[in-house]
Amino acid sequence: MSDNPDSTLKAYQPRFRQIDTGGSDPTVDCVWFHHAGGGSNTLAHRVRQSVDRIAAAGLPDIRLLTPVTPLREDAIDERFDGELHTLADQYAAILQQDFGIGRLPFVVLGHSFGSVLAYEVTRRLIDAGHSPARLVVMSFPAPDRLTHQTELHTLDDRSLMQQVDELFGGVPPEILDNDETWSHFVPGLRSDLGLLERYRPDLDAAALPVPVTAMVGTDDRAVSLADVQRWDLFTEPPVRLQTLPGDHFFPLQRIAEVFTAAAWDLPEPC
Repeated sequence: MSDNPDSTLKAYQPRFRQIDTGGSDPTVDCVWFHHAGGGSNTLAHRVRQSVDRIAAAGLPDIRLLTPVTPLREDAIDERFDGELHTLADQYAAILQQDFGIGRLPFVVLGHSFGSVLAYEVTRRLIDAGHSPARLVVMSFPAPDRLTHQTELHTLDDRSLMQQVDELFGGVPPEILDNDETWSHFVPGLRSDLGLLERYRPDLDAAALPVPVTAMVGTDDRAVSLADVQRWDLFTEPPVRLQTLPGDHFFPLQRIAEVFTAAAWDLPEPC
C-alpha cells in the first residue's frame, strides 16, 4: 500500500458542489454520486461537453449536486476514517440542511460504487420525509450480489490500478502508464474501495417505496443485466431496466441520456 503522509491530512468535511447544467431556472434536483475514484471535476467537465445535448433533449432545468469526496480535488488533504453508513448519514443531513432537498422534485443517481451511496442516502431521506421521484443506479449490482471476496483497497498502488483496469476497464493509458499521475489518483480510489469492501447492507430492510431505474452498459465487463435486475428485490414498484451502448463508464459518455432516464415521469413541481 502507498504511504500517505497521514500527519498532514485533515478530517474530511462532507459537502456538495453544484454543477451548471445550462439551465437558468431549475425545477428539478439531481444528486449524483460518482464511481470509485471519480470526482466532481470529471463530472462537471462531462456535463459541459453535453450541454447542447441536454438542451436538445427538452429536459427540465436541473440543479445538479455532487459530493466533493476525500483525497482528491478540493478535498485532497482530507481523509474519511469512518464507514459508508456514517457517510450516508452525513450526506443526507447536508442535502436537507444546506440545499433544502425535497422542495423541488428530486432524483438520486449513483454510478458504480456511487450506487451504494445513492441507495443508502435515499433510504435516509425517505425516513426523514423526503422521497425522491426516482432512484437511478448505474453499472452496479444490487446489494445482495456483493460478495466481499476481494480486498482491492489493500493492494499496492500499481497492483490496484492494474486490477481495476482488468476488472472494469476505462483507466486511461496516460494514468496507468505514468507513476506520478496514478500516484495522485490512487488515494481517492483506495478510500472509496475500502468503504465499499467494508460495507454491509441491511438485507432485511424494507423495500424502497420509490421507483428505481437500473442501467447498465452493453459492453460492461464487470456488471451484467442480471446483476442490475436484482434491484427489483429492493423496491416496491417494479424496477425499470435500461441498457445503453458503452462500457462500465457509459454514464460519463451519455450524460443527456442519463438525465432523460432520471427525469422520466417526473411530477410537476409544486
